[in-house]
Amino acid sequence: MNNNPIEHSLAWALERLAQLQGVSINVMRLRAAVERHGRPGSMSGVTAVCASLDWSAPVMMNHPDRVMLPLLCKTKSEGWGVVVDRDPQQRWVVEFADGTRPVDEAALTHSAMVAMRQRGAAAQSDTFEAVLKNALRPYRGVLVEAALASVFMGLLALAISLFSMQVYDRVIPTRSEYTLIILGIGVLLAILLETAMKFARSRVMDSLTAGLDSRLSRDIFQRLLSVRIDQLPSSVGSLAGQIRGYEQVRGFYTGSTLFALVDFPMALLFLAVLMVIGHPLVALVPLVCGLMALVVGVSRHRRVNALASQGLSAASRKTGLLVEVVEGAETIKAGVGSWKFLSRWIAVNSDTIRQDMDMRHVSEGAGYFAATLQQFSYVGIVMLGSWVIINGGMTMGALIACSIIGGRVMAPLVALPGLIVQHAHAQAATRSLEKLYALEADNHGVPRALVPQKLQGHYVLQDVAFAYGKNAPAVSIKSLTIQPGEKVAVIGPIGSGKSSLLKLLAGLYRPTSGRVLVDSLDMAQVNQQVISQHIGYLQQEHRLFHGTLRENLLIGMPDPGDDAMQMALQRSGLIQLVAGHPRGLDLPIHEGGKGLSGGQRQLVAFTRLLLTQPAVLLLDEPTANMDLAQEKRCLSVLGEEAGVDKTLIVVTHKSSVLPLVDRIVVVSGHKVVMDGPRDAVLMRLKKASEPVSVQPSDAAAQGVQVVTA
Repeated sequence: MNNNPIEHSLAWALERLAQLQGVSINVMRLRAAVERHGRPGSMSGVTAVCASLDWSAPVMMNHPDRVMLPLLCKTKSEGWGVVVDRDPQQRWVVEFADGTRPVDEAALTHSAMVAMRQRGAAAQSDTFEAVLKNALRPYRGVLVEAALASVFMGLLALAISLFSMQVYDRVIPTRSEYTLIILGIGVLLAILLETAMKFARSRVMDSLTAGLDSRLSRDIFQRLLSVRIDQLPSSVGSLAGQIRGYEQVRGFYTGSTLFALVDFPMALLFLAVLMVIGHPLVALVPLVCGLMALVVGVSRHRRVNALASQGLSAASRKTGLLVEVVEGAETIKAGVGSWKFLSRWIAVNSDTIRQDMDMRHVSEGAGYFAATLQQFSYVGIVMLGSWVIINGGMTMGALIACSIIGGRVMAPLVALPGLIVQHAHAQAATRSLEKLYALEADNHGVPRALVPQKLQGHYVLQDVAFAYGKNAPAVSIKSLTIQPGEKVAVIGPIGSGKSSLLKLLAGLYRPTSGRVLVDSLDMAQVNQQVISQHIGYLQQEHRLFHGTLRENLLIGMPDPGDDAMQMALQRSGLIQLVAGHPRGLDLPIHEGGKGLSGGQRQLVAFTRLLLTQPAVLLLDEPTANMDLAQEKRCLSVLGEEAGVDKTLIVVTHKSSVLPLVDRIVVVSGHKVVMDGPRDAVLMRLKKASEPVSVQPSDAAAQGVQVVTA
């Protein structure tokens, strides 16, 4: 957040208003919206901020209404605040960033009611179909205008047919040159008007396409970010392919679909015109051919749908393999495994090609059949029309007009096979996206997530079990309690469930059964943003993102200023990397942190933890990739950072980390097998490795709890 006091007060007031309404919001997104939209001193700026955050537009009020409290307000001298009450002296009680005080109504320049959206259980259970409908709803007027333009253009297209009929039936027999000129000018104007309407319709549809694309991409990406970590699919590439499928859905609803919906009814109108200016027998020809094309197209629909689903699945596997190979290129080359992945690529690519060829054969076959029927229709109109003319039933000009209009009748039916293919791809993409929306989000099933002001790290685990999918439980803990301010190490063999336990404590995973309580609150009920704000989780493999070093250090947090940044860099030792590069904190970071060593990436994550200043520290092998000197420095800083009040829980295999803790929890076989004071547990483990083991009673005497079941 910039140092602009008006911006600061507006961001604070909106954040406080959300707290009073019981709505959990992304504070960083709110602050960024305030900075981005500017005009923080005006209601138009507030309206822009609310629109960018999907909140209802603020309702302006001439005077604050006690029934509507809390209300957003602005004073001449103190900026934005929140009206929360009215005192006995009839002054409004306003909360500001620096305190609460009464304010006379005359000092209020603005007051407004802002309704913020709560993404609770109902919002989290939205389907992609519902999201699509909501995205299309604001553009109903645009769709109606485009449809009316298409109808009008279809009517203008009749001008050429009627012009031809009048020329052959009236102008040529009477040799009326002036009539020819007038008719020619009229039809040319109609053609120019139709062309102008096509350009206008194209511009309107462009705005629809851009708006729909922006809305869908934002909603889908937001949904992806809200999915709980343990719900994410194992294949990142396949997930990316599924998400990219929304482009096919957007293209279907903003492309030929609208025109087809208009052209099919217009075809019936053209048939009626054929009967009026021609003869019922002539109109029968395109009617029969059109019905045949329609039957063939509909009969291929099920087959096309199946091929579209298979093709999308094959394309997702292909994308997944490609992403996997790119990310693991070093391992593949080091292990001489290129031939194996090349074989897999050839197999997946062959499957994709076969699916594409099958789809092409089906769609092209239907298209060729429809085009053949269009030619049959033209020949049939000419033959039957000639027979009707011979029998005196219509004129030559009417036959010419009917042959032109007959093509207009068949045009949407010829396009039907391609439309069916597009619909099948859109349906397959929709089903794929529905799988994303079926995944459980953070705070899934919670109508109104809790937003506590702080968390101290008082953990209580009750009959907790967690499993990845249908696999055996990765964590199974009968009971575990960690007091606020405790310093706890979790140790155990590889694969025993230590990291999974830490992710449960960080709120990233939800237990399959049982409950994880933090400060007497069920973590499933606490807003995930609040958890992330107060609980600092340092994962074992920290991923860096494309951008600069500064951007990676400040992910999800406001800029604390250069002084705080420099202090954190010096404490962690990352200052050496910054000082050694000419661009300093603007050092470019490549995707995944490529170009930095494992220790440097871990040091970036450690420095970020120092900047966030969380109340609870959850660390998973925090010094695994560091050399001895750097490890010693970080552990010293970590001891200072944890202090007395902060809760520290660290997963480690290193004995050098254990001096930081006063308690050790031993995990083995996905269960807690030992828990007690650090020195007593270490002694117990040492004696357990000797030929004569210590009895459980001896361990109890030392304060160690040995779990036998």
